[in-house]
Amino acid sequence: TSTVLTASGATTYSWNTGASTNTISVSPSSTTVYTVTGTTNGCTNTKTVSVSVTPNPTVSVSNRTICAGTSTVLTASGATTYSWNTGATTNTISVSPTSTTVYTVTGTTNGCTNTKTVSVTVTANPTVAVNNATICAGTSTVLTASGATTYSWNTGATTNTVSVSPSSTTVYTVTGTTSGCTNTKTV
Repeated sequence: TSTVLTASGATTYSWNTGASTNTISVSPSSTTVYTVTGTTNGCTNTKTVSVSVTPNPTVSVSNRTICAGTSTVLTASGATTYSWNTGATTNTISVSPTSTTVYTVTGTTNGCTNTKTVSVTVTANPTVAVNNATICAGTSTVLTASGATTYSWNTGATTNTVSVSPSSTTVYTVTGTTSGCTNTKTV
């Protein structure tokens, strides 16, 4: 942001910025010392003023993409106090959105504020479907899972289809994974 520096009590002014007015607007990026020399009837006086710059708060996010049903921690830093659009006033909040959601935090230090937004994307868990099979003793069947990118069966198989020949009623479990999100189905 910017601030206005105003010198008074002299006829002419000379700032170290090169300005020759009594008022200057400055926007330093870090703490900066400004000097003004005022002159009246050949007599001068010099004054310095330090403009302190308060850094804007920053926001870091532990995970911008989460699986449905999970949570992530949003952490703001660089300010003294915080205000989230969720109503929280701590620097860290845990969120569990059910769909992609934008969160906003305003950080304040010494009256200076900065607002940051972050979008948390929710990835749907894959829908894993498996055909249900009833077989006769001594025969086999193929179980097929669908709806995910990769698969892991309790038999050790990692394909979407497995051929099984159980000697008695058996429960098979497959976990489907898409973009790091998982879903498990039993048959």
